[in-house]
Amino acid sequence: MKVAQRRIWTRPASIACLALCGMGAATYGSAQELELDEMQRNIEIFSGVLREGLGLNSRAGIFSPLNGSVRGSYFLEQGIVLEIVSPLASSRSAFNWQTLEGSLQQLSGQISSFVNSQTARVNPPDLEAMRESMALSLRAETARGAYTQLLEQLRSVDFSAEIESALASASESARSLHQMGKIDDARLNALMAEVSEQRARVNERIAALQSLRAEVNAAASEADPSDASSAEQFQALLDQIVAAAAPVREAATSRAQELQAMAEQAKRERELQWQGELETFEVNLFALVCNYAAGLRTLPEGEHLTLVLKGLGEESESRREDRIHVLSKADMQRCLQGEQASLALRESARTYSF
Repeated sequence: MKVAQRRIWTRPASIACLALCGMGAATYGSAQELELDEMQRNIEIFSGVLREGLGLNSRAGIFSPLNGSVRGSYFLEQGIVLEIVSPLASSRSAFNWQTLEGSLQQLSGQISSFVNSQTARVNPPDLEAMRESMALSLRAETARGAYTQLLEQLRSVDFSAEIESALASASESARSLHQMGKIDDARLNALMAEVSEQRARVNERIAALQSLRAEVNAAASEADPSDASSAEQFQALLDQIVAAAAPVREAATSRAQELQAMAEQAKRERELQWQGELETFEVNLFALVCNYAAGLRTLPEGEHLTLVLKGLGEESESRREDRIHVLSKADMQRCLQGEQASLALRESARTYSF
């Protein structure tokens, strides 16, 4: 009989326990949702404070995009992550020095976009010129007398690639200097006009050289071994063409070296300026975090605030990394309570690029 009574009272108790446990789980789930909703609101408010304090809400014009953005997310048992996009990232992107340095090393195929006219550029060798060169090479093996050396010289003379490389370097450096505000529009236009003039002079020498090649090619097949006067006249013309190209080469090389040195100096100055702007930006950022850390009161103890500064980290060969600061809630609270300054808060952060 006692056993039966135990069963009678135990089953309702079990049912009541299940009901209470279910209510407890539902209550816990609702509480967790409320906490996450509150966390999201706090993140949005804190992000707005940072945008306003860092000047990211301003626009260059009515229809222009904002200067930057702050977007936040919460990761359970890890903390809050704020991705900050600032004008520093876009200003850094405007000066792609790896591209510049690569362009300064390219040869005649890289023509300045400021000089679009076909008459203002050195045309690369075409198939017809290659066939002519091969024909001259074959004829050079069978030519007689004084024409042999002349044909070899004509086959080897090619000053256009070296000059065009210098002109392309000058054009790239001039555009970069203009982009950085080191030269004005008038100076840029003058430099581009100078490059165009030098290209035109090179084209004249190339046309003269091609004409001479054709004449020598025709004369070589009918040359009289005992008559060296024609070959001597052709040699004199070739010497004149090569001599006339020398000043153009020197002027182009000198201008390219001058502008490249100016561009490299401007690069160093711009990098120092940018680093100063980054320093000011981070000082303001940590001051805002210190003063308004109370807005992140729902952040659990032991979790962190991670600030991801997009595109402001180290530059590698493949990409521009983000600069990341990881702050503990305890350090932020000490700063908020005046126990340490924002500079100390910045120093306490774990900082790296990724």
